[in-house]
Amino acid sequence: MQVNGRTIGEAGVFSDIIREEFDFRGLTPCGAELDFEDLMALSGAPIRVKPIPRFPAIERDLSMLVAEPVPWAQIAQAVKGAAPAELEDIRFVGIYRGKGIAPGIKSLTLSLRFRDEDGTLTHEKVDSYQAAILESLKRVVGAELRTL
Repeated sequence: MQVNGRTIGEAGVFSDIIREEFDFRGLTPCGAELDFEDLMALSGAPIRVKPIPRFPAIERDLSMLVAEPVPWAQIAQAVKGAAPAELEDIRFVGIYRGKGIAPGIKSLTLSLRFRDEDGTLTHEKVDSYQAAILESLKRVVGAELRTL
């Protein structure tokens, strides 16, 4: 669990082994462990609540080739610079260096999540958002979409 980018604990569903051990038939036990001191340090901050989204999100993973020295922050900024209001989240997924990738280049994968709070997005609409983001990545960091 994170608050303002800071991890304050973990939460989850107990495994099947635990369910069997304690004979939880027909139940799905959950639990959480929170760092109370970290939690209390946040008490002075204003509470911001966002309703559960009514409409589904569309996620897109992009693998691109960029020069080795290009930092994640610059890539994220290039995405945000071309992103519509419907871009809900951008996440770093991973980096690949090796067979099939030229020296001095890295393959970086990121995940984009789009959601419209007023209605269901179409894949065609998200395609246009993705095209604008790819153009920005190409212009700002020299990225090239990776193809197999």
